[in-house]
Amino acid sequence: MTLLNQAQVEQLKEITTHLRQVRQQKSICIEEIAARTLIRAGVLQALEEERFEELPEPIFVQGFIRRYGDALGLDGNALSHTLISNVVCQDSKNAHNNSGNKSNTYIPLVVTYILLLVAASVGLLYTLNPPQITSESPTPEVNSQQSMVSNK
Repeated sequence: MTLLNQAQVEQLKEITTHLRQVRQQKSICIEEIAARTLIRAGVLQALEEERFEELPEPIFVQGFIRRYGDALGLDGNALSHTLISNVVCQDSKNAHNNSGNKSNTYIPLVVTYILLLVAASVGLLYTLNPPQITSESPTPEVNSQQSMVSNK
């Protein structure tokens, strides 16, 4: 998972602790939740045991929390939105700060694509309209045939 700030980690810990407690109160095993949510049991265990470094990106974790909460009869959307509101705000700030660096790498790609399109267009035009070979003098075979006719 991407690095989360301390507030986000604490929020995630609170959510996963609540989910684990509700699951244990209802006497539901991890495997049953995994079957209901189609989330691997290992991912659910990593969530409950706060091994967040083993989890995928935060947007996927949001989906896991939503489905996990729904499977327990809780409002999964509300649980997932409390987490993602913190994560999205932080990620959008990071994306905005890094956006200046990305624009410099796209300029050479655009130039490359334009050159590639021009080369493909010229090649297509050449293929569809081959140059016409025009010559003023007839070929040698024609000259020899004409001389044979005139000699008769």
